[in-house]
This record gives sequence, structure tokens and C-alpha cells, in this order.
Amino acid sequence: MRYIRYGVNANEGAPQNDAFLVDPTGNIDPTTPIVWNFDTLTSIKAFPLDTRPLTLRGGHFVTIANAAESRYNYYGRGIKISRSNVVITDLYHDIEGEGDHGAPYSGFITVNQCANVTVKDCTLTPHKTYRTTGDNGATITMGSYDLLATQAINIVYINCRQTKDINDNKYWGIFGSNFCKNLTFDNCCLSRFDAHMGVVNATLRNSTLGHMGINAIGFGTFLVENCTVYGRNFINLRSDYGSTWRGEFIIKNSRFIPAGGAAATPVLFGGQNLSNHDFGYTCYMPEVITIDGLLIDDTNHPANYNGPAIFADFNPNWNNNPNQTQYPYHLTGKVVLKNITTQSGKKLRLTDNQHHMFKNVELAYE
Repeated sequence: MRYIRYGVNANEGAPQNDAFLVDPTGNIDPTTPIVWNFDTLTSIKAFPLDTRPLTLRGGHFVTIANAAESRYNYYGRGIKISRSNVVITDLYHDIEGEGDHGAPYSGFITVNQCANVTVKDCTLTPHKTYRTTGDNGATITMGSYDLLATQAINIVYINCRQTKDINDNKYWGIFGSNFCKNLTFDNCCLSRFDAHMGVVNATLRNSTLGHMGINAIGFGTFLVENCTVYGRNFINLRSDYGSTWRGEFIIKNSRFIPAGGAAATPVLFGGQNLSNHDFGYTCYMPEVITIDGLLIDDTNHPANYNGPAIFADFNPNWNNNPNQTQYPYHLTGKVVLKNITTQSGKKLRLTDNQHHMFKNVELAYE
């Protein structure tokens, strides 16, 4: 099993699976590499790629919100794309009648087991956040989505907006994804980007991300260029899946307004891995992080503020020899820093970790 979740939403994981593109002669597209080793195969499904484009244009849709008990009983009310080579454009989706409770939604526009899909010039609506009781008896918030992609490849969202304030935390983050490859946001203004159970390669350009920010685990290259991020961290490496990214991050010409402008100590890469849980895979931090052009708006900061940090305190109990643990966590090797500016004038720090967790990280100032 892979993606064995940790924390209040702990579960037993998901069966190992992968999705990739193959040309007519059987060659795997190098932009969709197979990321897992398969000792045995239980099933293989082949989906032909439609050569003729299909365009869905226009439409004003209204969801009358359900008033069911707030449990993980996802409602599917919308448009599901399972055909490749599709464009959805000029669609408007609204929600009416949300009360103080309700069951979550799995997405109004869902993209599933297909490739080469573009969603552009669309306006969506985030769902109100409801709470339920988890398996451990704790009260937890439930994810509820208007945009969802699963086992999908080359999915592009262009010029998409939402009807609610992207920093209104009464509403859940609008976008979620699982097992995808090559996800792109371009000129979008949405409350969240989330690669839940892994993505291979992601690109965010010319976009604004709201209160739930950028959340990811996965593989390959993650590019953030000309974006504004209002999340608590510039990047949140999801701790419930081991804060793992096997590859590199590139941040260019972007702006970070932590916690939507509330008093906060900015952290560029948030996450946690205590090396005490089997996630179903070995966990890695990005091998190389390159930041070329970043403005950190730390105008509103707490007392005794020492400046923004590159890394959160990923493991307060770090023992300086991760290979001795049953579940090692491989750290970043190099961070390249260029054109970093803070509104406070304070310098960018490495971390608040007190156990020299990141002492071997090479910092290259250019």
C-alpha cells in the first residue's frame, strides 16, 4: 500500500497505481514517467486518446446544497470528464442554500482517468467547511471540492476564478487532486492548489492562491512563477503524507503574504516528518530548491521577530542520524537564493529547528 495517511485522518493507504501515456509503438512518454516499481501486476487498463477535440462551452449551473448529515459521504453533482482531449470554457457554477451542516462534494468539474484536458475562463464556487467526528473521536474538518482531478495527465486550468473571497476561511480550498501528472494553473485566482496523493510535475504561473495556499507531495519539478500566495507557508509539503517531494522546486518572481496578512512568522517550506510512521514509501525533501525573485511581505509580524525562515521545524526530535531510524527522511541538499526581498528588511533564516536538522544544506547566494 502507498499513501498511508498519518494524523487525525489516518487510513490504511491506497493500492499502488500509476498512470502514463504510451505512443502507438509502445514507448512511454518521458513527461509521464512510471514512478513505482511493480513486482506484480493485478490489472492494467488502456484508454485510447481521442484525437478530435471536444469543447463544452458556456452554461450557468446552480447547486442547491444538500443538508445531509456531515459525514464522509461525498456527493457527486456536476460534470465528470473521462474523455481525453477536452476543453471546458466559459462555465459558471454557483451554490445556494448552504446551512450549518451538510455532506461534502467530490467536485463540480471532475477530471478522471484521461489526458489533455483544459478548463479555462470558468468561474467556480468553493464549498462551506463542515466538521465531523473522525475515527479517533476527534472533531475534524471535511474537504469539499469544486475542482477535482484523479489519475489524470496534462490537465491545465487557465483564467479560472471563484465567486467567494480566496482568503475567506469559512470555505474549503476549491481544488484537489490525486495521482496526477503535469498539472498547470495559469492566470488563476483560487483559494488552493492541492496535490493530495501525489503529483508528478506541477506548474503554477501568473496566479494567486488564497488562504489554503499551495499544498503538495510528489515527484519531479514543481515550478511557481509570477504568483502571489496568501497561505500560512509559501509551500506546504503535506505532513499527513510524509512531507515528501522527490525532485526539485523552482520559485521565480513571486510574492508571499503569509496568513493572508495576519501577524505571522513567514515560512517558505512548511511540513513535518517525525520519522515514526510508514507512509508506504521512503520520504524525501526536495533535493534542490531554487528561488530567483521572491518578495516576502512580513510587514505584520509578531513581537521578537527574527525574520522569515526557509524551512519549518520539520522534526523537533531530530537525532542528527536519520539513517538509524526505521523510517528515514532524506533532506534537501541545496538551496539557491537570488533576489530575495523582505518588507521588514530582515534576512531570510534557515530554520527554527534546534537540532541542526538542516546543517548540511548548502546555501548558494547568487
